[in-house]
Amino acid sequence: MEAQYHRQMIQEVLAAHFSTADLKTITRANLGQDSLWGLLHPAYHFDDSLFAKGEAYIAGQRQTAVTAITTRQERTAALQALGRLLHTRQDFYAHSNWVPRWAEAHGGPGQCRPEDIAICPDATAVPGLISGTSSIHLYVLYRVPLLGPLLKRVYFPPYTHEAMNLDYPGRGPLFPFALAAATKHTQVELDLLLAELQAKGGETAVNRFLAKE
Repeated sequence: MEAQYHRQMIQEVLAAHFSTADLKTITRANLGQDSLWGLLHPAYHFDDSLFAKGEAYIAGQRQTAVTAITTRQERTAALQALGRLLHTRQDFYAHSNWVPRWAEAHGGPGQCRPEDIAICPDATAVPGLISGTSSIHLYVLYRVPLLGPLLKRVYFPPYTHEAMNLDYPGRGPLFPFALAAATKHTQVELDLLLAELQAKGGETAVNRFLAKE
């Protein structure tokens, strides 16, 4: 998704738990996934149907956060890991066909509400799930003034990221569904991290992460 929507979800879900400074740290790490380095790693965005790698990346970042709090007491590193894993989880709903499939199963976007959309607990367990293929070359070329729009008219392959994404409202009526699902899953990811901190380090670890100690 575009940066403003990642920011919006972080603010909506996390503002009740973290300070303004913490939110900036989380947001900076989240948006950093869209750097050139991040774009070269499609699993960071659930692109190329790399669902197993995307789930593994999220789990790894969650473990990084837990370890940072429980063994090294490096709270900033934990906040950054949360930001990174949230970006990946949020992008799943904008880059895969989960949202179109859910909406179609419920009569189309005109017959259902974004707030009712279900989240996907495990992207590796859904038959027929796909996400757009990534291409740094197309990403750059499509954004060249004058050339980009022309190229899209003559060369716009289906099942690419550019063809499938729901990154912003201009992508059509399914965008609010992607945003709603990604926001719901942002809360789930926070809850999962807090639960793992509780299991590994007890209330002390949770309070340290939330800066309540």
